[in-house]
Order: sequence, then structure tokens, then C-alpha cells
Amino acid sequence: MIERARPVVMKFGGSSVADFDRMRRVAQIIASSARERPTVVVVSAMGKTTDRLVSDARALCEPPAPRELDMLLTTGERTSMALLALALHGLGHTAISLTGSQCGVITDHQHGRARIIEVRPFRILDELAAGHVVVVGGFQGVSYKREVTTLGRGGSDTSAVALAAALGADCEIYSDVDGVYDGDPRQVDAAARIDELGYEQMQALSRAGAKVLHARAVELAAERGIAIYARASFPNADQAVGRAGQTVIRNNPAAPTGVRAVTCDPKVIDLRVTVTASAGASGIIGALGRGLGGLGLAYLQIDERGVTGLLFASQRDDVDSLESQLGRVVSQLQQLDPPVSLDLVESRGDLAAVTLVGAGLEERDDTTTRALDVLDAAGIELRGVRTDGQSITLLIDRAHAALATAQMHHAMLRSNEVNSGTDQDTRADV
Repeated sequence: MIERARPVVMKFGGSSVADFDRMRRVAQIIASSARERPTVVVVSAMGKTTDRLVSDARALCEPPAPRELDMLLTTGERTSMALLALALHGLGHTAISLTGSQCGVITDHQHGRARIIEVRPFRILDELAAGHVVVVGGFQGVSYKREVTTLGRGGSDTSAVALAAALGADCEIYSDVDGVYDGDPRQVDAAARIDELGYEQMQALSRAGAKVLHARAVELAAERGIAIYARASFPNADQAVGRAGQTVIRNNPAAPTGVRAVTCDPKVIDLRVTVTASAGASGIIGALGRGLGGLGLAYLQIDERGVTGLLFASQRDDVDSLESQLGRVVSQLQQLDPPVSLDLVESRGDLAAVTLVGAGLEERDDTTTRALDVLDAAGIELRGVRTDGQSITLLIDRAHAALATAQMHHAMLRSNEVNSGTDQDTRADV
């Protein structure tokens, strides 16, 4: 190991360590890195382990108690981190596995969707100084109350970025896709890789359903100025060494206005809460904000009339908490003087969201018009539109999600490139 070399944090998702054969191949990738510089590895649970554990919990108790669910789910990462450390030992490298609490990941007290408050990497630094590869269980931490917490779906990405920031390290995120694409390559044949992407557009993609990176990880990377290199764990065999492709997420120069990518979340909940306020009632907005502000709603709007927002549910395990969260809001409103009652609570969960991501979309009326024309041509009824500076989200019936995504990608991205003769050499099969 080269002295004073900049360390690296490498994160491997569940598909990369889904079985022992893949785990051995990942161990070889890590071993190659460890020969050059200090290496920390963040690993997710193997394959669909988290889904199985959630199903087991729900078979015994519905909904599962959040504290006990956190305790259960972290066993998935603990298993994979120990096995990966053993695989590294088998290659002749000394490695040590550490839980989130052992490596100093301190979070708030929110079970299921905890946020990292600070990282105290003293144990990691000691192990790196001793020449060890450090394998960390992702997706988990410990609160100030010494409770085991989890960071939510995709939280291993956040673990990796937080550790990279604390260690002054590079951050490499490995998955089954060699970077970020302008459409899901598993659903859109013409999807092309984006070589460089700014933090804001990557966050918009992640929040709208793209599964390459967790939105909180990108937010944290932007706060700390950490560049993220998104790569494939196992590039195609016909790709030349060093040309396997990647997407670099960092503070890139401003991108030209227009659509950069299309993504879809096939499971979206549209929440609307309308309140009836007695004359002179105060504290309505504060009560609504405290009750629903932490739920993770997108396009959230809170005023004295109520709340509207979207819950992108595909990557969430805590959707069942929506009802209890609303119950707490009702209780808070009833305690105001004079009390405030809920006039309407509407939660529609049969929707999908197709989202266009790019720069300056709110300022380009033609983008929304073209998107609506695409839906009309496909015979798909529009259920709602939400916009912000980086995205336009179109709500449709869930049954039409795949068709709408493919049609929108072709109209907004590929048709432009056919007309302009844009080279498609960056396209790759995954």
C-alpha cells in the first residue's frame, strides 16, 4: 500500500454480492484497489435479502414496529459484510468487518428513515493504518440514544458518501449498470449513458424513481463536495480495460436547458389534506409542517388550506406509516385553540409518475406541451402535473407506466438526436 495515498470508499449493491460467485469477483476488485491505496468498502445485503426480511416481519406483525424492523433489517448487511471480509481473507488480504455503529455513523432517532448527523471514523482510520481493508455494513447507524437505525431504501449509497466525506476519500458506487442513463436501460432499448451529471439533476432523477443512486446520498455529496463515480461491478466482457464506462456526478458546469433524462416511478401516492379552520385559529401551517414535513413528500405544498404532495413509494418500506402520520397531524390540529378539523383527506395510490429531468424546464413551455402531446398520441390520460426547476412530473394510471416511459424517452431524447445526427457511441447494453 502506498503511503499517504488518498483513500477510496467503494460501495457494492445487493445485486453485486447476490451469491458467492459474485462476492468472490467483488473481492478481487477490492483486492486490486487495496494494493494501491487504503480501501473502505460499503456493502448492501445480498440480493433480495431486505425484501425477504420485510416480508417475514409483515407475516408476524402488520405493520411491523419500526424499531424491531430496523434491528431485523440490519442483519442483512451484517451477513454480507462478514462474508465479504472472509472472501478477502481467502485472497490473502487482511480485512475487518464493522457495523455502522462500530465505525462511528451517528444518526438521528428516526427509525426506517434516519439521517446521518455525523461520522466519527476513528476506528476505520486505525484499521486502515494497520493495513486492513475495512468492510462496512451500509444502510445503518446508531442514534444518540444508542438505538440501531436504518437510513431507508438505498441508504448504503448515503453511508458510502458520508464515510468518503469523513475520510477525505474518493467515492465509487458499483452496481449492475455502468453509470447513469437517460432512461432505464432495462426498459428503454435506446437508453444512453450520461458521462457527467450535476448534483441537482442527479437528485431530481433519484427522487423521481431512478435507482442508480439514493437521493440523500447525492444531497450529502453536494453539501460536502464529494464527486461520485458510478460504475458497473462487472462490465461487459467485450469492453476494453479502462473503457468500461462510468458517470461522474459532481458540480459540473451548467448544462444546456432541455430534457436530459426520463425516469419513472410506477408506484406513487398523491396525498391531499384540506383543513377547516375556525375563525382566529393559529398555528395551522406549523402543525401541518411538523406532522407531514418529515414524511419525504415530493412537490410538498403546505399552507392554511392544507397539504398536497407526492410520495414516490417504489423505494420506500415505510408507506404504511402514512396513516399513522396523518393521525398525528389530526391530533395536533385538535389541540390548537380553537381546534382545527380535517375537511378532506384524499390519498390516491393507483398512479405512476413519469418525470422529465433537465435544466430550465419550467421556463420552456414547449417541453410540457410536447410531453402532453406524447401522452395524447399514446391514448394515455393525464392525471396531474407537478413541476420544479429541474423536473416535470406527469401523473398517469399505473397500467400505462412502461408505455408512457418508452414513448416519452423516444420523443424527448432519441428523436432530437436522430434529427441532429448525434453520435450514439456512448450507448451500452446492460
